[in-house]
Amino acid sequence: MDPRRDPERLSLASYPLSHPVQARFSDLDGNGHLNNVALASFYEDARITLDWRIFTDGRPVPFEGFTFVVANISIHYLAEARYPATYVVGCGVGRIGTSSFVHSAGLFRDGVCLGLCDSILVHLVDGVPTPIPPDRRAQMEALAFPVRAGGASTEADDGTVSIPGQPEESASGLVSSNPDSR
Repeated sequence: MDPRRDPERLSLASYPLSHPVQARFSDLDGNGHLNNVALASFYEDARITLDWRIFTDGRPVPFEGFTFVVANISIHYLAEARYPATYVVGCGVGRIGTSSFVHSAGLFRDGVCLGLCDSILVHLVDGVPTPIPPDRRAQMEALAFPVRAGGASTEADDGTVSIPGQPEESASGLVSSNPDSR
């Protein structure tokens, strides 16, 4: 199914984790909206945070004994994203294969989906594609997209995940830890 027509992909509540991202003035393009490279970096930031959540208990450290390489990234831009704003990237593990898996993500503002991203990552051991072991597979399945009743848990009661070591909310209120109701 085309992800742009999948109602679960367009709903933040379908993603097991959500990650706030603050747009920066430097993210603007010549037309006054956030440029496509900046938006790709929002997805990357959420993807890395999800990987840390799954494989390092949320710590920003290298993986031990394995790594992942990005094999493909597909982004659908559904609407313009503007500055200033705080966005939320909903993310989860969309599909798990033998030696690869898909990160599925959606970019949201005020509950509206502005874009979708799927990243295919390949599991490597010693630089060679290797089957994902059962324990890692189970960790991924715990954060599967889409969330089903009784499914994956969220980082906090409000359903957001933050980057370790960074504040969840600034004094100005620009970065919200509860950007969308779940």
